[in-house]
This record gives sequence, structure tokens and C-alpha cells, in this order.
Amino acid sequence: MKICIVTTPIRPVPTDFPPFGSMVIIQSIRELGHEVFFHHIDYHRYSKEDNYNYFKKNQFDVVGISAVVSTAYEYTKYLSKLIKEFNPNTIVLVGGSLVASAEILHRKSEVDFCVIGDGEIIIKNLVKAIEDNKLKDEDLLKIKGITFIDSQNKLKFTGYERPVPAPLLESPDYSILEDDKSIKHYIVEGACRTYELKNYTGGKRAIVIVAKGCVARCTFCHRLEKGYRVSPLEKIKKHIIMLKEKYGVGY
Repeated sequence: MKICIVTTPIRPVPTDFPPFGSMVIIQSIRELGHEVFFHHIDYHRYSKEDNYNYFKKNQFDVVGISAVVSTAYEYTKYLSKLIKEFNPNTIVLVGGSLVASAEILHRKSEVDFCVIGDGEIIIKNLVKAIEDNKLKDEDLLKIKGITFIDSQNKLKFTGYERPVPAPLLESPDYSILEDDKSIKHYIVEGACRTYELKNYTGGKRAIVIVAKGCVARCTFCHRLEKGYRVSPLEKIKKHIIMLKEKYGVGY
């Protein structure tokens, strides 16, 4: 299948925080042997004309939209309608914190499925079902971690998928950002934009994520699942060494 993962512009200008969520979903789908394209709107700030031409040219079987905050709703709604305009058979998925409003997405936009929680396992199971055309209610209800509108026009949430165990947490594949020509935005010169460290010895700066989840209970947060997992130290160490040796990261 031909699959595309899309980011949405969530702030007036792109931040230097890499699209780790989109990257791990791309990595997971590629493990199934599918070709995955990355339409990174958040960084490139493609115009609506650019998007129009892109989705007109590329007829995707599946498009996954990364909507990491609630303010992405308007853009997600526009994008899902645009995708369906060119190919009504394209399956549109949404992941990220916006799926806390899953029913609104299903009712008010052209979103077929929402992915609830960590997507690494869920996306594989959902893509397999789409590939095998197992999209009846009884098939979809077997896939944990998704929402959809069933044949009776009712919202269904299939329950939470098991969390990805700490040893299986993926390290980000920066070749995705190389292919996207955005890597220089995320691995940059200098220690920090707000202060300088006294012992800073040079090199580029990169963000490293060592854990997944949260133990806080902030009332404003759209966190969708419980739990906190820390990657094995050897995996973190290996990742940092790779950033240092391949990209010249020193901070």
C-alpha cells in the first residue's frame, strides 16, 4: 500500500522539537514492508496550493495525520476533506492529543479512524486490517486503541492497547529527517538559545527522549494513557553516541 504521514502546523513558526511521534509511526509501518511518504507541513509550511497539488498528484491508500494539540482541529478538518476530495477511498487516520475529541473528528471531518495512545502497535494492526480489507464492525472491534463510527452510526472505542514495553521503545531514525531535508532545523549549532553552559565544549545541539509517558495529572493535559517507561540505558547511550559520531552533536 501507498501510505503518507502528515504533520500539522501547530505554532506560528516551527519549533526545534523533532516530530518524534510521526517518525516512530513511519518506522513502524515500514517494518510491515510498506512504502511510507512524509509530508512534513509543520516544518515546510506548505501552502494550501502546495497541499492541493501534492494530494492531487499522489493517490494514497492511507494518510495518517499527526495532530499533537487541540489547536490542530481546524487544519485537520481542512486536510481530511482535501484528501478525500481527490480519492474518496483513501483511509484517513488521526493520532495525537486531538483524538481526545474523536467523535467530533468523525462527525465533523473526513476522519475514518482515530488512534488512541501509543501508536506503534496500534498502527501496525490497523494497517494490516486495511490491507486485508477487514473493515467490518466485528473486525475493527478486535483492534485495540482505535475509534470509528460503526454500521449503526455509533461511535466505538475499542479499549486501550497494551503499552509498548520499555525495551521495545524505538530510537528515532534521523534518516527520515534527512530525506525530508529538515534535519538541520532539529540538529543545530550551539548549546542553548536561552543560556550558555560554562562547560560547553562545542558541537551541535539535539533533543534526546529517554522515556515515554507521564506520572502527573495536569487537568489541562490530553494524555490518553497511564504509565511511565524509561528506555534501557544501553539503548540511550548507543543513541547518544550515534548523534555524536554521525551528526557532531555535543549538547
